[in-house]
Amino acid sequence: MLEIRDVDTADAAQLRGWFDVWRASQRHRPDDLLPTWEASHKPLSTPRPDFDLSLFGVHDDGELVGAGLLNLPMDDNLTVSYADVMAHPDHRRRGVGSAVLAEIERRSRAAGRERVLTEVFVPAGASDDLPGDEAFAVARGYEVANRESSKAVDVVASEPLWPALEEQAAAALGAYRVVTWRDHCPEEYVESFGVALSRVMRLIPQGELALEDREWTVAQVRAAEERRREIGLATLESAAIAPDGTVVGLTGLRVHVVDPRVAHVSVTMVLPEHRGHRLGLATKLDNHRALRAAFRDCRLVVTSNADVNTHMNAINDAMGYRVLEQLLECQKHL
Repeated sequence: MLEIRDVDTADAAQLRGWFDVWRASQRHRPDDLLPTWEASHKPLSTPRPDFDLSLFGVHDDGELVGAGLLNLPMDDNLTVSYADVMAHPDHRRRGVGSAVLAEIERRSRAAGRERVLTEVFVPAGASDDLPGDEAFAVARGYEVANRESSKAVDVVASEPLWPALEEQAAAALGAYRVVTWRDHCPEEYVESFGVALSRVMRLIPQGELALEDREWTVAQVRAAEERRREIGLATLESAAIAPDGTVVGLTGLRVHVVDPRVAHVSVTMVLPEHRGHRLGLATKLDNHRALRAAFRDCRLVVTSNADVNTHMNAINDAMGYRVLEQLLECQKHL
C-alpha cells in the first residue's frame, strides 16, 4: 500500500533520499540539465518568506518510490501552485505518479489555490505524438499552456563568436551603455532595476499561463540577493542603462559556487520603449564575458525560451546555443 510521508528538510538523510528519487525520475533528461546534490541541498533546506515549499515522498512497503514538490508563492500569484510530480523509473505503472499528483492537488485545494502548474520535459526531436510524461499529464486533466525550448551553449566554444557580435551590438547602442555586477546591485541602479524586474512577466511570452508580475521594491531586491548568497548561489547581472541613468534591460546568470560547471540564465528582457538598440544582445554578451572571467570551470550555460520568442531565439542561435529538450508548461484548473 502506498503511503505519503512529509520530508523534514532539516534532516539531511531524509532530504537526500527524496532528492535521489527526484533526480532518478528524470534520468531520461540530459544529465547536464539536472542539478547535483551539492548544488541542491542548501536551497531545498533553506526557507524563504515569499514561497511556502513542501516536499513529500510516496513509500511502498517502506521504500521511497515517488517524490512530490509543492511550491506556493506567498506575495504574488496567490491562486497558483507550482509542482513537481516524480515517480522512480523502477516503480512506474504502479500508481506512484498518480498518488503524487493526487496529493499535490489535495494540498493545493487546501491552500486555496485554483491552478496547479507543472513542467513536462520531452526529448528534442521526439517522434511520438504524445510522449509518456505529456500523456500522463493530459490524461489527468492538464493542458499544455506554453511551449519552450531548453537550450545550452558551450561557453568555451561560444567565446570566439563574441567579438563580432559585440561589434554589432556596439554599433546600435547609441547613448545606451551596459553595466555588470556580481551579487549586489549598485545603489544608483537598484530602484530602477526593481522597476524593470516588476514588468518581466507581462513582457515575456507565457502562452496561456497568465501569471502576474511581482512587485520588486528595493527591500525585496536586497532580500533576494541576500538569500542567494546564503544558499551559495552567485549572481551575475548585466543591465542596459538608458541616457537618464535608469535600467531598461537586463540579463542575469546564476551559478552555484560549490558546483560552477553549469550556469543558468534567470531572465533576459528589454523594456519595449527602449528596443531597437541591440540591448538584449549587448547585455547577454557582457553577462557571458563576466561569467567566463569569474568562473573558468563553468562549461555550459542553460536557458529556455518560448518557441514564439523569435528575437531571443535569434540571439541565442547567434551565440551558439543548441536545443537539448522541449519544456512543456502544463496547468490544470482545479
